[in-house]
Amino acid sequence: MNKTGRINHKPILKIGQLSESLEDYLEIIFELAQKQGAARVRDIAKAKKVQMPSVTSALKRLEKESLITYEAREFARLTSQGENLARSLLKRHYFLKSFLVDILKVDPKTAAKDACSMEHALSQKTMSRFYDFSEFLGAGKNGIRDILKSYHDRQHKND
Repeated sequence: MNKTGRINHKPILKIGQLSESLEDYLEIIFELAQKQGAARVRDIAKAKKVQMPSVTSALKRLEKESLITYEAREFARLTSQGENLARSLLKRHYFLKSFLVDILKVDPKTAAKDACSMEHALSQKTMSRFYDFSEFLGAGKNGIRDILKSYHDRQHKND
């Protein structure tokens, strides 16, 4: 519902339909809400390393898309649609970071930065392939563990 009590009939947004920056705001709001119960503008600004007017502008755009509810000088709260999108983005992020660290042996700091870029750029089809490939590796079939060990040994020698 919007401020007038009317139900918004916006189509459900998918990953990639918002800017990378707005997707980052959704993730930050979700994480702050998990820690603190709600997200304040100053906390969002601190987490995103931007000025508060930038946050306010982003919050207005997210509210227009029915992803959050926000009143000036109040908390930003995710709508159910916003929460679903934020959860999907975070799932991608943590999966990609884990893949980079655990499979490719990228250092965690670099992996976090790269995962943040990748989560916004990859299509759903590509992500599905990543998930499937990861499950395949985890199953340890067909000598995959030996192949991974050889790969990790090779990377260790090259580092």
